[in-house]
Amino acid sequence: MTLEVELEAAHAAARALAAGGESVAAVMAAEPGLGTRVYVVAFDRDGDLSYLALDAGLEPLRDRRLVREAVTMLGLAERAEEASTAITADELDAPFAEAERELRAAGRDAPAAAAAAVRAALAALSDVAAGPRLATPLFLDRVGAAAAELSLRLEEYRYQAERLSQDAQAASPDVEAAWTALALATRAGDPSDFSQAMTATTGAVEALADDVLGRLRSYD
Repeated sequence: MTLEVELEAAHAAARALAAGGESVAAVMAAEPGLGTRVYVVAFDRDGDLSYLALDAGLEPLRDRRLVREAVTMLGLAERAEEASTAITADELDAPFAEAERELRAAGRDAPAAAAAAVRAALAALSDVAAGPRLATPLFLDRVGAAAAELSLRLEEYRYQAERLSQDAQAASPDVEAAWTALALATRAGDPSDFSQAMTATTGAVEALADDVLGRLRSYD
């Protein structure tokens, strides 16, 4: 069974538990450790959110410690996508594709190869974050590894772009395309800061967990 199908089943189970006037705003899946699946459900009633956690059998989960761990993992997974620049990876492909075309047309093989390597790293990062997300420690590791690879490729690309500028006698379409792509990547964020960003988000994730636990429905 795919994660998408499992999330649909969890959504249906949550809908059956919704109170009058409530709608299911979101269903998120996490496995904080040891393969223990938790679905965190957000209910909305006129903009007021409340939460419910379901176990792997789609029954209400009463273990608040496990719910906290699941919410923490979900918060970290969301931050990982932001800090790695995964959320903008698809958008960045186009400017680097344009740079690669212009550089190849100008016979600048090394910078063109560097642009292609950035595109491959962007695609790998996008693939990691694509589709429904299951927040797990492995997911965080995979995003971190993809971010590290993208950082290396961007560093090499920057080196090649700086050499282009030093060698160029005047502005040209290939140099302009190369720097445009790099400027857009810089604006999107620096994947080399991934570890630092993840460490800095601890407080915000703990606050999120506190908020969800404070609004968690009790079935005792």
